[in-house]
This record gives sequence, structure tokens and C-alpha cells, in this order.
Amino acid sequence: MRISLDWLQQLVNLDQTPADLAHMLTMAGFEVEDIEDRSAWADGVVVGKIVEYAKHPDADKLGVCQVDIGSGELQQIVCGAANARAGLYVAVATIGSYLPCVDLTLKPTKLRGVPSNGMICSLSEVGLAKESDGIHEFYDEQSASASATETTEWTGKIGADVRPLLALTDVVIDLTATANRADAQNMVGVAREVAALTGQDLRLPTGDPMTPDGRDPIALAAIDATACPAYIATTISGVTIAPSPDWLQRRLDAMGIRSINNVVDITNLVMLEWGQPLHAFDRDRLAAVAGTDQLNLGVRLATGGETIVTLDDKERSLSDTSLVITANDRPVALAGVMGGAATEVHDGTTSLMLEAALFERPRSGDRRGALGCGRMPRDATSAG
Repeated sequence: MRISLDWLQQLVNLDQTPADLAHMLTMAGFEVEDIEDRSAWADGVVVGKIVEYAKHPDADKLGVCQVDIGSGELQQIVCGAANARAGLYVAVATIGSYLPCVDLTLKPTKLRGVPSNGMICSLSEVGLAKESDGIHEFYDEQSASASATETTEWTGKIGADVRPLLALTDVVIDLTATANRADAQNMVGVAREVAALTGQDLRLPTGDPMTPDGRDPIALAAIDATACPAYIATTISGVTIAPSPDWLQRRLDAMGIRSINNVVDITNLVMLEWGQPLHAFDRDRLAAVAGTDQLNLGVRLATGGETIVTLDDKERSLSDTSLVITANDRPVALAGVMGGAATEVHDGTTSLMLEAALFERPRSGDRRGALGCGRMPRDATSAG
């Protein structure tokens, strides 16, 4: 379990250094695998503005940028990114800085005969992406939507450390809990432990309660009470699928999870925070699979010969020990393992069916004994 100390600090006051906190947790019976200081990834990287951009005289794929980094004089930087242009606010690695994620120390150099003093960075060069199509864009004052207020705000950031803007102030502790400490496999559980060890107050996340309007009732049928002692679901309408806000993407990234979209990401956030996996189905696709808008959801063992295409686009042949979620008795997900491709959330989704459940461990593949359909590693291809 990766523990973000920035996130943990919101739940309980931390007076210890990361090393001291790791030692305290070790003495409490946990195993600390690693301490990852993400601030080192962009030490010496500042906000800059590309004031002028021109094509390199001797290289078609290179450009020559005059960049304001708040030093009093423009820095000339040769850049090969296709999205480099004048008016763009960017992350600039200054001379003398070291980027550990690409093992590069910045020195004055020449590229195809043109002097270059620094580097305009992509997210991959500061450890926030495996690959990047171009340099990271904070803000473009030349865009049609640019406002005077935003331009002034970003001008005031020239020369500032980029780490707070990219959520690279965090330290992540990689923590392993023993088998008897399932309560510590989420952020709230670890915060409870730290509060108990230090005597600090615990601050649990809160939210406003919501009252169902009853307009789209879901019927539960054929729930295997032994394999699934608890199953709840609700529908949510008026949904717009979009990228998650930056703070959510950065928080998931710190926890080792790739951002998918706002719906999948928030289910992952809840799972990481509380230890309760959730799964969001596309409500309309569920109805299409069921063959009717009147949904009867079930949990049962599969029968021989049934198949399901899961979120990784692989067709799975089900055995009589496979526990499945059904819509009108048709399998739509592998309980505790993965959702089905036919009902996944997509860019056109406007209505959801959100579920949470508890599954008997031998029946499901999730180590928490609950459905974890959204959690994917950073290089996963699909989720939710």
C-alpha cells in the first residue's frame, strides 16, 4: 500500500519526518519497503514563459525558444517538442539541476550549432508520465479563452518552483501490512494507526448525504448470500464523462494508479481512502445487455459454458466456481475481479449504476473480499 504523506496529513497531523514516521510504523508491526521523495524529481525546475519561438536554422524538428524564467534576462533553449510556441507557460529545468527520472544534469550545450541553456520539460521528464507527446503546458496566454486575470496570475508565477503546481511536494511510503491488518490497507486505516500511535486527532473525510429520488429503482434478485453477504447499488443520472481535475490525477499518480476519467478515478479514490472498492456500470449499456430497462441485479455462480468479455477485452470462459454479477441473469462482471467490457463507462456515458459489495474471499479474486473493478496499474489499458 502506497501512503501519500500529503494525503495522510489531511487526515492526521504529522510532526515526524518521513524517516521517523517510517520507523514508527515499522516498530508498530508494519514493513516499510521504500520511501519515495517525489520533490527530488523536479528540484531546480521553475515556471517559465516562452516569449519568442523560431525554427532552428539547421534542423526541421527543432525550435529555438527565448524563455523568461524570472532571472532578469531571457534564456535561449532549443526544444524539439511540436507544441512549443510563444505565449506558453512551461516547466523549465535550469542549468545545474538534476532530473533523476531521466538521469540528466542540465549543462550549457549546443544543439546543431545553436546554444541552449536549460530544458523545457515534459511530464515524463519529471516522473509524472511514462511517455509524453510534448512539453507540459501550464497556460497559453495566446489562446482564445485566455483572460487578463489568468495571464497576470501566470506572469506572477514566472521563476516559481513548479513542484507545488505539479503536486511534487509529496513523499510516498510504500507500506506492507501483515495479513491480520486488513484495516491498514487504506488511507483512513493508516491514519487511525498513526493517530493511535501519536495521540493526534483523527480527521475523517465527510460529505453531504444524498437522498435517492426513487425514479430508477433497481431490483436485487438471486443474491448468493453465502458468497455475497452484502450488495448495494444505486443509479446516478446526468453524468458527464471528462478528465479528472489535476488534484485528483496527481493524487492517484502518487498512489501508483493511472487516471482514466472522472467517474473511474473517483471510485478509485474512495477505494484508496476507505478500503471499499466500487464499480460503475454504464446504466444504458446494462439495459442493453439485460434486454430491458427494468433491471434485476444478481450475484451467482456461473454455469458451464458461460463466457464474458472483461475490461481488458479478453473473452473469459467461466467455470462453476466463478462468481458473477448479473443483469437479468446475464453475466456483466466477474465479482471481485473485473467488470465487463459490454457495460463499461465510456466517453458517451450519461447514466451510471454504482455498486459496492462484500464477497467471500475464496469466491473472488480481490484480496479485500470486495469488488475492485477500477483499480489498474499505471500502464493499464482500460478500467471501470
